[in-house]
Amino acid sequence: MEEKRLSKTHLALALAALFLSTCCTMGDMVVVPIFSTFYEIFDNVTVINMITTGPGMIGVFFCLLGGRLTDIMDKKLLMVIGFALHVVSSVFGCVFVDQYYIMVCRLVSTGVAWGITSSAALGIIAELYSDEAKRGTVNGWYNSAMAAIGALLSFIGGMLAVSGWQNAYKTYWITIPVLIMLIVFLPSMPPRKMEKAAAEKAKGEKGWYKNLIPLLIQVLLVGASYYVIVYMISLYVADAGIGNEAFTGTLSSIGTITSCVAGLGFGIIYGKAKKATPVVPFILIGVGFLLMGFFPSATVAAICCCFMGLGWGIFYSFFYTECTVVVPENMQGTSIGIIGAVNGLASFLCSYVLMGLEGAMNTESSVTTMPVFGGVCLVVAVVYIIGLAKNRGVNKA
Repeated sequence: MEEKRLSKTHLALALAALFLSTCCTMGDMVVVPIFSTFYEIFDNVTVINMITTGPGMIGVFFCLLGGRLTDIMDKKLLMVIGFALHVVSSVFGCVFVDQYYIMVCRLVSTGVAWGITSSAALGIIAELYSDEAKRGTVNGWYNSAMAAIGALLSFIGGMLAVSGWQNAYKTYWITIPVLIMLIVFLPSMPPRKMEKAAAEKAKGEKGWYKNLIPLLIQVLLVGASYYVIVYMISLYVADAGIGNEAFTGTLSSIGTITSCVAGLGFGIIYGKAKKATPVVPFILIGVGFLLMGFFPSATVAAICCCFMGLGWGIFYSFFYTECTVVVPENMQGTSIGIIGAVNGLASFLCSYVLMGLEGAMNTESSVTTMPVFGGVCLVVAVVYIIGLAKNRGVNKA
């Protein structure tokens, strides 16, 4: 399926549906404001922990499954099935105020459904845009929409929860028209003909994953570092003594907004820098950690979250684009699923890495660990730059 086969109007509506479908990926933001309530009204801590963080772990496996299914079945059908699961399990997510019922709904809503829809959506974009530069631009728009929608969902969910925690779930009603849009506007995208797939397999499916491995390592190392700022920023603010919950929320908003801006400009950046695109993001994130560790203050934290958010927005768009470029066409969906799973794993591990570092460094302050995360990101930058130089040398030869 090439972009030119769709009319401009049809393409615009299809993209709008895909962008809005990121409310599944960012679905956790609706209930983040009420997570503390679960600890008050339920008694099983293990179940409550699964309600809050379990979807990320489940999503890792379904990213892998969704990625593979993207390559072997109709991408539209897969997208509709995945998003329908999200709609049903979210809209009816607290019909019964029972911890086990809510846990199962949460695991399906932003675990199973997220893994399927995120892989399918990016697979659809990859097929709509065979041109690498255009694909990168649209991936940037997709990720920008994701950040904006996440911020909006969190705001609406928090406002509705003021009059009762269950009201936050009413935010999910907006997913119903999105599902209708996906059904109506997405074009059918059956798997490529078997003879074409066989030809692709003969060209390079054997060992296809080798070019993906360096990218996976970068996502794991830089992602597990950056997600400390996303999920554990409240600990840093408290340990540094630089603000309260309101300031923590401000820092989170800064990172979300700048990440959104980065997504909008990603196409231009990627078009000029190509393979060198992630170098500056690695440096921005690494230096941000160093400054937050050595010079903790409210001003430094705000500035660093701004530039680190920009860096992550660029890198996030890059690795979801690059993972479709370095593999054969018939393995693009599988590659997207793998990169999504590793990204999910990085987010899941960030808290454990932080606590492990605090133990190893014999400290109770997250501030002390910040330079370590900065060092990791800068080492990744140096190794990546060396790799780029070697590849250019080989190409010239």
